[in-house]
Amino acid sequence: MEKDNRKTGNRMPALAALLLAAALSAGCINPLMFKKGAFAVDDWASWTGWNDTYGSDQAKNDGLYYYLTARQDDTRDEPSDGYAPGLILSRELTGARWQTDLEADFNIPPGQTKRFSYGVWVGGDAARPSIGSGAAVMKIVVQRQNGARPGDDNLIVFALPGGRPFSLPKNLKVLRIERDGNYFTVSYAMNRKKFIPVFRLDASDAAASPSQKFFLGGFSGGDPQGAYARFKSFKINGKETFN
Repeated sequence: MEKDNRKTGNRMPALAALLLAAALSAGCINPLMFKKGAFAVDDWASWTGWNDTYGSDQAKNDGLYYYLTARQDDTRDEPSDGYAPGLILSRELTGARWQTDLEADFNIPPGQTKRFSYGVWVGGDAARPSIGSGAAVMKIVVQRQNGARPGDDNLIVFALPGGRPFSLPKNLKVLRIERDGNYFTVSYAMNRKKFIPVFRLDASDAAASPSQKFFLGGFSGGDPQGAYARFKSFKINGKETFN
């Protein structure tokens, strides 16, 4: 959890301190509900799942790993219907012109529906970058999932609000998302060289948004059976971030 390094001494009024203690004891404020803190990989942040129990991550020598937990949902910001918000990892993007290149692979056994969602989130400053966040103005969402039926094993990308899904090759090598002013472009390569365009989006409504993040989250309808995502390489403007 981020610390406030300002020196305040003992100036908190006694009444305010008592009210805060009462709220905590009554369950009105849960300090472990969400927290944002420095992640082990430089300049990444972690937004923990509900009570810090849904989803986990680990930085290893061969990449950044994300593991699913049963009944976590990447579209929720509070528990409902037996599901709870899960861990989100994010990396801040700056400026109106940038390019991200992601190389990743996924282990998603068939069975109950499981997915990893990642992409670009644009919206309010310091907001949790979930897919369902009301603070978002625009999202480009990539989803790698598997489930009980053969057709559930797929990789798609779409823009929110209102964008239709595009199917991508499950064995693509690099996924690229670029911003050039108000325009966002998605493309992919099978060999790191020739990039194939998927769509170009005019998102002028996102121009004034104070925050833009690359994010990673996930969903699991039941036992995730060891499902994980591994980010092998993530480059911003050609520079590797996993150093």
